[in-house]
Amino acid sequence: MATPSLAMIPSAYADSKVYSVLPNNGDGDFTFNRDSSATRVGPNGLIQTVGYFGSELVTNGDFATDSDWTKETGWTISGGTANFSGGTGNKAMYQAVGITNGKTYKIQYTVSSISAGQVAVRFGGMSGVDEITATTIGTYTGYITATGSANGNIQIEDNDNNFVGSIDNVSVKEVTDADFDFTRTSSATRVNPDYLIETSATNTPRLDYTNGTASILLEPQSTNLLPYSQDFSQGWINTGGSTITNNYGLAPDGTQTSTRIQGNSSVILYYTLNLPYDGARSMYIRAINGSGNIQVLSHNSNTDNVFKINTNWQRVEVTNAPLVPQNFYAIDMRGASTNIYDVEIWGAQYEDLSFATSYIPSLSGSTVTRAAETLNNAGNSDLINSTEGVLYVDFASLNNAGNYRLISLSDGTTSNRLFIGFRLNTGYIYYYVIAGGVSQSNFDTTITSANSFSKIALKYKANDFALWVNGVEIYADSSGSIASGLDTLQFADGNVTNRYFYGNCKDIRVYNEALTDAQLQTLTTL
Repeated sequence: MATPSLAMIPSAYADSKVYSVLPNNGDGDFTFNRDSSATRVGPNGLIQTVGYFGSELVTNGDFATDSDWTKETGWTISGGTANFSGGTGNKAMYQAVGITNGKTYKIQYTVSSISAGQVAVRFGGMSGVDEITATTIGTYTGYITATGSANGNIQIEDNDNNFVGSIDNVSVKEVTDADFDFTRTSSATRVNPDYLIETSATNTPRLDYTNGTASILLEPQSTNLLPYSQDFSQGWINTGGSTITNNYGLAPDGTQTSTRIQGNSSVILYYTLNLPYDGARSMYIRAINGSGNIQVLSHNSNTDNVFKINTNWQRVEVTNAPLVPQNFYAIDMRGASTNIYDVEIWGAQYEDLSFATSYIPSLSGSTVTRAAETLNNAGNSDLINSTEGVLYVDFASLNNAGNYRLISLSDGTTSNRLFIGFRLNTGYIYYYVIAGGVSQSNFDTTITSANSFSKIALKYKANDFALWVNGVEIYADSSGSIASGLDTLQFADGNVTNRYFYGNCKDIRVYNEALTDAQLQTLTTL
């Protein structure tokens, strides 16, 4: 059996750790677990793969020789330990270890004897900051993030002028955990496990359950251009004599904020935007009784605005239909079924996009913007094999059009990378392998719908590339080199400057060994 992979999937808890063996028979495959007691507050982090560290930065940390350390008065190296016999002033011994500002390091050392005082280990230049101190025999471990004042040295110090004792086995290693970095500089909404809309705080990733199972939701920046998305008595124009009842019933977010509209075949409820956009309109609607057809979101001259509704809440969408004239028509009951002249509505949204995104509440008479999301910088060179491996995703795009939507392994640049994703303005799935700035292997093909989830695996190895989609190998290439220095997994292009992935992702894995055809078939079968 090949080496188990690192499986990086969304999680509701930052301390979750999930690993999976190769799914050749299903044994060892992971399932997503969530502590139900915390589902109401939403996700507060992404999966972390803890316990990965860089190489040892300390030379002669076991003090086998009297070398490599600069010793101030009172410090000696002998008998395999560093020793201090007391003295005046905070005297230290130190060596340069090449730390980097902003990075976190695991510091560990052993106090093998102590008869007086206290000893401390820290980075030089960071006096009194994040010191790892000891007053008794034992092994001490701590984590220090280097600041701009750090001078690059690891320093052992007589911390209170009277340390008498010996230390051994000093170690400094960079923490290279492979968790993702997530950013979104605004709040956003998601559908929670109870299928209610709730708000996720700034810089909190969203596990969204719109499709029935959890998936990370990533979206571009968008603005709800309607200043009142829930209060249909503010600025909305009501024709036909309908009765509007605010705060009538339970809305899709579980609050009593829905609006009831009662009327007849002449009722129209609209908002004048005076904006030249042919964008995306969306709204939640349900019938008070029965079911039938109703026109919503655009004028009755359009043909894509007739929806069949029932007593369950549903979100209806219309895209790329002209505003006539620049009006957002929430309700147009002309031609509606007679038994649904009585409806509830909630959450009206108008965006200057070709597709609707998650609900953006606008409650105070002004437009509201949700910031774009990024999910990047996972993995490291210990986890990602540049010689061979598999990049696997179970994902769906937000729409068939739009910009490139890519997920990549790279060295942090576009010169050495491989990626899978969707092409510009198409529903095509495609991959590229680029080494030294030169294309080595690539292929694109249509799939049923980029909006539907697909399980896709790219196998990469010198002169052995293959793309598997939903249980079928759709392309193989026996010629090409491998990108070198792969250490970063990103929901974006290799240099994280554009071509971000926007959509839903249920699962993403990096295997550090090329899988067999049988394993790839099992892995990608729906």
